[in-house]
Amino acid sequence: MENNFSILFVLNSMYWGGIGRIISDVSCRLPESIRQTFVLLQDKAVYPYRGRLFVLQKSSGRHRPVRIPNLLQNGLRLRRILKEVKPDIVVALHHDSRTVHLLAKASLPAMRYKTVMADLGMAAHYSKYLGGARKQVYGWLVSLALRQADRIIAIAEGVKADLVAGFGVDQRKIDVIYGSVDPEQVRQMAAESVEHPWFSEDIPIIVLSGRLVFEKNQADLLRACADVRKSIACRLVLVGDGVEKGNLIRLARDLGIAEDVLFTGFQANPHKFVARSSVFAFPSVFEAQGLVMVEAMAVGCPVVAYDCPVGPREMLAPGTTASSEMRDIEEARYGILVPSGNVQALGKAILKLLGDPQLRERYSRIARERATQFNAQDMAEKYLNTIRTVLDM
Repeated sequence: MENNFSILFVLNSMYWGGIGRIISDVSCRLPESIRQTFVLLQDKAVYPYRGRLFVLQKSSGRHRPVRIPNLLQNGLRLRRILKEVKPDIVVALHHDSRTVHLLAKASLPAMRYKTVMADLGMAAHYSKYLGGARKQVYGWLVSLALRQADRIIAIAEGVKADLVAGFGVDQRKIDVIYGSVDPEQVRQMAAESVEHPWFSEDIPIIVLSGRLVFEKNQADLLRACADVRKSIACRLVLVGDGVEKGNLIRLARDLGIAEDVLFTGFQANPHKFVARSSVFAFPSVFEAQGLVMVEAMAVGCPVVAYDCPVGPREMLAPGTTASSEMRDIEEARYGILVPSGNVQALGKAILKLLGDPQLRERYSRIARERATQFNAQDMAEKYLNTIRTVLDM
């Protein structure tokens, strides 16, 4: 069964976000003899893929959380697909998708196939922000999925540590495979023109791409930019959409900076905005890897990031350990790290880059070099090696 097997991916969406991009890159680089099937809980697929596509739940196209009442219904739908496709291996991603798969698999006790669970988030850390029964149910479902998986892929070393410490997973069961980019493709997309007039003016632009959700913490970036504007003229571009958009628009208005903040909405090509910006600011509360950082680095946009658990330090200062006493900004090897949650320090780091063209040029150059270490072809081969290992078990 070297390359003659059937693989079924179960994930929430391929409409946007790092998970969709990663699985798209893997899919397009797997040998053509491998039969691929994709099952999405919701939304259409905007990223390329090879194989059949099933969508369990139609939506308006805007990313929304999967509702609990839909999980059982989607489990029954996935059950029918599993019986039809008869995969040799299932790769399940994201907690909603893993739950749906658990329900479907439990209803097919006689069906035999292998399972890989790809953890591209921070499950144990995320659970800290849940309360009451929801936290208990979430933890139980993640633990069950981890136990029934034949192999686990973690997107970063910190994610592996999160799974071991939070859920007691045997670390020997986990393969660390970083999310990667295709630098040439990213640069080609970055070359596309941007029609908005801000990108042809001399006022520097601070940019962030990603979902507008609480863990991405765009609110702190708005506050930091309000501080920066007291010293230097600048503008902020937020590329993406999400449930926090209304709150962020109101906050920008309350801070008196609404006229200098652009909400682009979802963009299939965020790279053209990032490539024309002066600073990529990344204030996440927690972040597994931060693939958008790698993409920003690939187009040479200098990065400022909160030193949150766990991705920014792994990407910007590999081989180092975060200090619990960090009080000031850290000019790391590939970008500037900021004490997590310190809005004043975030503004200071942004101002430092905006005011120092030589520092921006240095970080732009070495960021491009760093991004080449995360090659999409290598990532796909590592996924394939893990899949082959599981099939041979």
